[in-house]
Amino acid sequence: MESLKNLKKMQGAALSCVSCGQCRNPIWPSKNIIGVCPVYNTEYTPKFEPYFSRGKNTILKGLLWGELNLSQDLANIFFQCTTCGACEEFCHNSYNQNIDFPTHRWMENVKVYESLRADLVEAGFALEEHKEMNKALQKLKNPYNREPHAKLEWTKDLDFKIKDASKEPVEYLYYVGCTSALSLKTQNIAKATAQVLQKLEIDFGILGENEICCGSVAKRTGDLKVFNQVKQENIEQFKRLGIKKIITSCAGCYRTFLKDYHKDLSDIKIYHSSEIISDYIKNKKLPQKKLNLKTTYHDPCHLGRHCNFYEPPRNVLNAISDFKEMKRSRENALCCGAGGGVKKAFPELALEMANNRIYEAKEMEIDVLVSTCPFCHRNLNDSIDHLGINLKMIDLTELFLNILTENSYN
Repeated sequence: MESLKNLKKMQGAALSCVSCGQCRNPIWPSKNIIGVCPVYNTEYTPKFEPYFSRGKNTILKGLLWGELNLSQDLANIFFQCTTCGACEEFCHNSYNQNIDFPTHRWMENVKVYESLRADLVEAGFALEEHKEMNKALQKLKNPYNREPHAKLEWTKDLDFKIKDASKEPVEYLYYVGCTSALSLKTQNIAKATAQVLQKLEIDFGILGENEICCGSVAKRTGDLKVFNQVKQENIEQFKRLGIKKIITSCAGCYRTFLKDYHKDLSDIKIYHSSEIISDYIKNKKLPQKKLNLKTTYHDPCHLGRHCNFYEPPRNVLNAISDFKEMKRSRENALCCGAGGGVKKAFPELALEMANNRIYEAKEMEIDVLVSTCPFCHRNLNDSIDHLGINLKMIDLTELFLNILTENSYN
């Protein structure tokens, strides 16, 4: 049990599973719920019980009852999961408060699986791909193994200068996040967000080379040592600079600050960029003419299921485009496949999950697939390129920028 110190803290939840199988492949046609586990919907992973929630929960019992030991085999199974939270969303034991289960606890799959991952890492069973990523995060404060000054490269394409929040006071800190700042495929998100904030006359700044990764990737992949280190560094920096409001265009950063930093940021208000845009639309009169585009929206798991954040992006899309919901949306949305360290360690699995989402979007006969997460954006775009499908992927902030600049989107 000493090697299960993190899982033991979640023991009540871990033992709450009644093995009903609702999490495995729930079917509820009237609500368009037709299987939500993104791993179950792939051919990459064998349809063998340990790869899905009910089997994982049985393994948890074996560990807690001393019948199983931590191993690399277990690590390979538990890391082939995006921790999207769909299994928890549809678990009767998580949300049905009308039933008094014997343990008097509710399943909390995401927290439980992250706890076991932490135990696996501490026991020496971290995946090599994750070790490399978290080592870079610890050394350079980003998981992409890039020098800190690279976080400013995207600003060179702007026609205005952004305030340096580490040197002068700002009302809002725009926390860019590593993926938007450093990945060439998603830097347009950072550029568009800065342009939108500037056009909305919001007093904001960035930290640039002083921005420290929020630590989400370390937390999701079980490296609590690295996560706690960058978490503490971020908290100290925010407090030293007197930051009171943070805007981020990354669903992962938003979730991490809101839930994983929890009380440590209780005096700082966290906003997702779509909230800022939605509030602006409510309070200002936009041009009556919408963009001549048919759009649909992909709910990032870290915004939707993890934070119950569904309305702001839809408010914006309804106001500026011809918006249609995907077949599986909101709490029923199919995960893009990028999260939980899956894209880093199992890129083929991540791509197959993204392919399934792209097929679903294509069925909508829309012009543009919109998301509010650079991880989703990147993985879904990879799928579009891989499949050769005529579909455009765009971040919500990029789309809204076209309204502000009165340019049509081509």
